[in-house]
Amino acid sequence: MKNSHWYAMLVFLTVISLFMTAPGCIKVNTGQKGPSAVVSDATLANAVDYEGKPINASTAFLVNAEVIYLSVRLNNAPANTQVLVKLTYLSGEASSLANTTMYNNTKPGQGTGYLAFAMTPPPGGFPQGNYSVSVSANGQEVTNTPFKVENLAANKAWPHINKFTVSANTVPQGEPVTLSWDISDATRVTLQPEIGTIPNVGTRSVTPMVTTTYEIIASNDAGATKSDVAVNVSPPLAGAPDLVITDVWLEGTMIYYKIKNAGAVDTPPTYTNIYVDNLFPPMGGSSFVDVLKPGQEKTLTFSSYEWPYRANPAQSWNPEGMTYYDPSLQNHTVKVCADAKNEAKESDENNNCRFKIWGILWDWDMLAVSNTAYYYNSWNALDPTEGLNESDSKGAHIKMSDGGLEMVPEAKPQGWIRGKWGESYTYPTGTVLFPIEIPVKTKFKATVGLASAAQGSDGVTFKLGFLDSTDTLRWLGSKKMTAPGVFEDWVIDLSDQQGSYGYFLLQVDAGNSFTNDFAIWKQARLLQESD
Repeated sequence: MKNSHWYAMLVFLTVISLFMTAPGCIKVNTGQKGPSAVVSDATLANAVDYEGKPINASTAFLVNAEVIYLSVRLNNAPANTQVLVKLTYLSGEASSLANTTMYNNTKPGQGTGYLAFAMTPPPGGFPQGNYSVSVSANGQEVTNTPFKVENLAANKAWPHINKFTVSANTVPQGEPVTLSWDISDATRVTLQPEIGTIPNVGTRSVTPMVTTTYEIIASNDAGATKSDVAVNVSPPLAGAPDLVITDVWLEGTMIYYKIKNAGAVDTPPTYTNIYVDNLFPPMGGSSFVDVLKPGQEKTLTFSSYEWPYRANPAQSWNPEGMTYYDPSLQNHTVKVCADAKNEAKESDENNNCRFKIWGILWDWDMLAVSNTAYYYNSWNALDPTEGLNESDSKGAHIKMSDGGLEMVPEAKPQGWIRGKWGESYTYPTGTVLFPIEIPVKTKFKATVGLASAAQGSDGVTFKLGFLDSTDTLRWLGSKKMTAPGVFEDWVIDLSDQQGSYGYFLLQVDAGNSFTNDFAIWKQARLLQESD
């Protein structure tokens, strides 16, 4: 009798095993790695690479995190596999939000590879506390991973300004001074007025035209520390010469320039230097300038120097909007500086140099590649299928037939929508953005306004931002538009950002009302100018 029960149980288990492996039955991950798991290796991280693999994995994040990534691995997933990720706040400082779902998104996947989800915080950031993130495949839960969001401010020292000094407290108008600083325990340091974000240790030459107080602000999660120095500016020197370079040009292999004495008295004999790509030529980099009377201008040349570069005008156009040229062709920064040896005591010592850029200038039309940008609202990253209709409550990003881009903030007071631009590359797993470098003498030029149909809108604010290689977001400028059908040009000088690597952000903010906030970017491009 016992043998009979044992035999029946064996038959039952065999039938169940055959049923579970029958064609059409979905296999889901049980948390174990292996070839039988459709979805496995759910990993929380601070970033993902172009394939969606996790970078800097963690189970603890800061309250000011702009995004938390979840990466999952697909293992021979059949077509139309639907992977659902749900982020739940369990407990912590925001007790009223306990067991609230803060992110819920489904993505399709198939084959073998990685699938990444960018979980963005609600307005005000992730509340401190305990969370869980669950992953389901075709409706069946695969795994549930706990993690924490922490506020480290209580354990972190306030920023300390070890030094903030100026080379001279009083200078004649037009004379430069040097600001020097040394900051510790800061994650962000800014210098005002106008200069913006700076490194924790460094110097900066400034030329105030009026008495100016410079303020340095050092901040981290704990708070901000401030310090200031004043520079008193006296009237400019009377009865002094003033040498300026009024033009620079190339004829064949010879470089010519015009130099003028804009001052009130004769100049002594001086020398003018040329620098090419910030280097002083080993031969012929200096040009002699005889006495110049007030208002006199001369045309001179660097007679012993020959321009060594040859330009190939051939060029081709990338359909995504970036311009590519013959690899042998590049642009060159030329700087010509009068009074290079400081023989003249001038009324303005800060206007001696003139810059030119010769060769191919950078011109990036952001709207031409708007389809490759990543779009976000205050809650989530938008999927490619979202935000394609003006009535979408999550916000909209619609490429217009005339080449413009319509951006509509999410449907709530102070809602917003943001696009992130970088150099785009398309892989089998999707389009990936990489940071770009801001060239010298670059400006952002845009034309913005509200569509004629935006009747009843209380206006929107257009914003340009830059997310640098340290994931620090800097807003570079904003412009508010309120009248439907009215468009204005908008220019931002990016000279202070030259050499930085990162991503550009275009954002539109709603006001107290989000009604008919049909914001239009008619133009948005980055242009390098030669002069």
